[in-house]
Amino acid sequence: MKLSCDSLDLSDALSEVGKALPIKKVMPILNGIKLKAEGDTLTLTATDLELSIEKKIHADILIEGETVIAGKYFTDYIRKIEGEEVIIDTTDENRLKLTYGENNGYIQTMEADEYPAFKNVDDENSFLIVKKELKNLIEKIIFCTASEDNRPTLKGCSLEISGDKIIGVASDGYRLAYCKKDVEYGGNDTKIIVPARSMSEISKLLDDGDENVKVCIEKNYFMVDLGNTKIVTRLIEGEYINYNKIIPTDFTTTVFVDKKAFDTAIDRASLATRTEKKSVVKLEIREKIMAISAESEISGINEKVNIDLLGHDLNIGFNARYLSDSLRAINDDFVKLCFTTSTAPGVIVPTENKDDYLYLILPVRIIN
Repeated sequence: MKLSCDSLDLSDALSEVGKALPIKKVMPILNGIKLKAEGDTLTLTATDLELSIEKKIHADILIEGETVIAGKYFTDYIRKIEGEEVIIDTTDENRLKLTYGENNGYIQTMEADEYPAFKNVDDENSFLIVKKELKNLIEKIIFCTASEDNRPTLKGCSLEISGDKIIGVASDGYRLAYCKKDVEYGGNDTKIIVPARSMSEISKLLDDGDENVKVCIEKNYFMVDLGNTKIVTRLIEGEYINYNKIIPTDFTTTVFVDKKAFDTAIDRASLATRTEKKSVVKLEIREKIMAISAESEISGINEKVNIDLLGHDLNIGFNARYLSDSLRAINDDFVKLCFTTSTAPGVIVPTENKDDYLYLILPVRIIN
């Protein structure tokens, strides 16, 4: 294999596919990035067997071929070559020679035949979604996924595609995030669970563009096709929780509040308990004011924000981080907080009668 390409294009491509390199120790070949030169294209591939990313860039191919190179090392090396044409040559057995200007270096290679084949997911069952909307859906739910292994399905995001809608749901057992977006889909209703890490990496590769992106689903695979970049992940097997049975629909206390003021007050109040294992804030809801407080053995902080209240007064406590995480994922200026009792879940929804997002948080018992 012998080719030349722009170092910046190569560096960007390596950074993208490198997101699929293994985090844990695995077989040595998976620590590599596969390079394949064919026609006028250099294709780069990385995988940890759960997540795979493929990126194509333009290159002047002199000799076609393929090889595998140590991923992180090669990425760091190319990143330090700024704005120059690079020549990649693997005609010497078991090593890659890199030439840039009057400089050169070499790296040992691995056998391309030993590298796992990239899974091209069939597009028979696919839908279209605006790129920025898919990115926003992921960002609105990803932080609620579980990190522990005792409930594997909660380590992923549930996606339900039906008609012209996609619903994304994530939960760790203590809170739940829900987001709905428009899609173009003509297939049968589909429910899948996508690993949280894969969803996170997909989000990083998406920009805020208004163009559509194609998403393909096969039996055990999920692929986002960005044209020159494809991201494929294995799906999590199992049944996701029936979240519709968890979300309350009748409320006795409804609060309308400025989102930024509410978030700022929670952030300041939680300083009092930031050294505690769990930072808890207490909300005292009255007619025009919501008092937000937190205290520990060494500190106590009290904040107040203006509200509009429908229904009954209420005292209720929450994990401060759970509230803040949800508020920071919301772009609206005002939000609606819905409650029933001090021991029932609280819900954050849009102030208008929309159902495009919802956050459910279990309360924490407050000892007076």
